[in-house]
Amino acid sequence: MKSLDEFNAERRKERFEWKEAWSKPRKNGIACPKCGGELADSSPSITLTSDPPQKDVSCEACGYRGYRIA
Repeated sequence: MKSLDEFNAERRKERFEWKEAWSKPRKNGIACPKCGGELADSSPSITLTSDPPQKDVSCEACGYRGYRIA
């Protein structure tokens, strides 16, 4: 069996790795309205509490920034 300290250390590491992976921009398959390139969710782990909820999107190709419905 694992000790409580070992278990907690593993969970902290997993959480850090998950958080780091989900904090990087992710392509979302939506065409940029400005240039036609693929948009990316700028901060995938963040959803704005607007009505309806939205996500911040951006285009690496032309610098477009906007929002999509979550």
